[in-house]
Amino acid sequence: MGRGATADLLTAASVVRLRGLARRDAAVRDELGPVIEDLQETIDPTVSKTVAAEILGVSVNTLDKWVARGRVPAVQVSDYRRARIPTGPLLALAYEVSELRRAGADSALLAQAISRLEQEDPSWRREFDDLYGDSLRAMRSGDLVKVDLDSFGPED
Repeated sequence: MGRGATADLLTAASVVRLRGLARRDAAVRDELGPVIEDLQETIDPTVSKTVAAEILGVSVNTLDKWVARGRVPAVQVSDYRRARIPTGPLLALAYEVSELRRAGADSALLAQAISRLEQEDPSWRREFDDLYGDSLRAMRSGDLVKVDLDSFGPED
């Protein structure tokens, strides 16, 4: 399915831009969804670290550090000697990084982008709701009980 690194880079950039438009404009979101999926399918399912680093706008050394820390997935694919980066998660991450840069962020981009992706993940949202949902609902309805923090001791 691949067309070469240059074509993958150009298509990846288009996918990232279209994701931004889809997120910002609800009127075209439904129409852009299938276009984005079609474009993404023309990119190889995995890309080299060099291509992935260029898509993310970082150096290969930075990407290698992120992969080593387990923050960016890498997979071993037959027919390739070196590990490759899965395209789907890469493009989601690239979109979040581009949005953060657009908003003026210039440090800790990966941590912020991953945090955003985790918050959008349904399993993360369920876990968050399980942990904090009751408290947040009580806060919104005004059912919280005021606690005197001075009344707490070492046994509490």
